[in-house]
Parts: sequence; C-alpha cells; structure tokens
Amino acid sequence: MSGRLPSTGPVSISDLNANIGDSTTKTTSLNEYNIRAFCGGRTSNTTISLGDARGRGVTFTGVLSRSGYASSVNMPTVPLSRYFHPNQTKGGFRIYTTVNVDVPPTWWASINNPRNMTATLGSSRSVTGGGTGGKKNYYSVTTYSGDSIKGRGYYSGKSTSNRNGQITLQYISLIKAGRGIGS
Repeated sequence: MSGRLPSTGPVSISDLNANIGDSTTKTTSLNEYNIRAFCGGRTSNTTISLGDARGRGVTFTGVLSRSGYASSVNMPTVPLSRYFHPNQTKGGFRIYTTVNVDVPPTWWASINNPRNMTATLGSSRSVTGGGTGGKKNYYSVTTYSGDSIKGRGYYSGKSTSNRNGQITLQYISLIKAGRGIGS
C-alpha cells in the first residue's frame, strides 16, 4: 500500500503496518509511535482511534517539489497540509526528508550526481547538505518551519563553465527515515 489510506471504510492495524513498511502480521498497539503518527496523537496519553487514520499517510515519495536550474535556486514551498492532517504535525515533531541535488549534464556531473541529503528536521530547523569537496560543489538547505518545508540550493566552489544545479524534495515522512513506502 502506498500514500494515503482510504478515507472511508474499515481501517486495521495491518493496513497501518503495511503503509509504514512493517509486516502486516506484526503485533503492535495504538500506543506505538509510528501508529500514533498516522492517527495524529504522537504523544502518549492522548486519545486516538483507528478511525483517525482514514485518509491519512505518513510517508510520501516522488517529485514533491523541484527548483529550476541555476547557481542559486529556491524550491517551491511545500505546505505540510498537502500531505498531512494538522493533528499529525502539530507540536513540532520531527519530519524526515530527502532532498536530491542535481547538476545539469556536464563534464563534472558524473562526480556530483546524485547527492541525496537525508535530514531529520524539527520545528524551525534548517539542515545543509550536498557537495563533494574539491572545486565544484552544489549544496542545499532544507528548512522546516512548523507548517511547511522550504529548500534552496547554491553553488559554492571555484570557477567552472556551468555553476548550475537543481534541488528536488523526494521524500517526506513522519516516521524514521528509511521506513515506509518507497524508502
């Protein structure tokens, strides 16, 4: 199963387990952190039900946002409400992301592509990643502001004939990076 659960009909623990990348037969409870992320109650001692998971997902992959090519770029802002219910993101819990940095097909692209920056973001936190060392580096900065994710990329290094790069948000999740559909 990928993306969101159906918004109507029955929801089972095995549906949630499958979506987060666990075995459908895994024994778990509603108090497990990953299950609570689905239902919007990631703190203990909050009331949740399986019905709260209807229409929700915890991990999304693909081209979620992409900048153009330039020596300094801004990726379109991604509102978290596009993917998550407000109850799933309130309280400043961690968000896991992967931003890929690409450079156009040039003689130095083969040593600079791809550069995936996996980041654990918290409320009002920025993470910088990318680059390969040496003279030709392209970096990205991913920022989680509590209700959206923003990204920018920039060239840093000595002169080259093509300083352009592009950044793409490829993965966003409420659960530990490396788990869930498509991870």
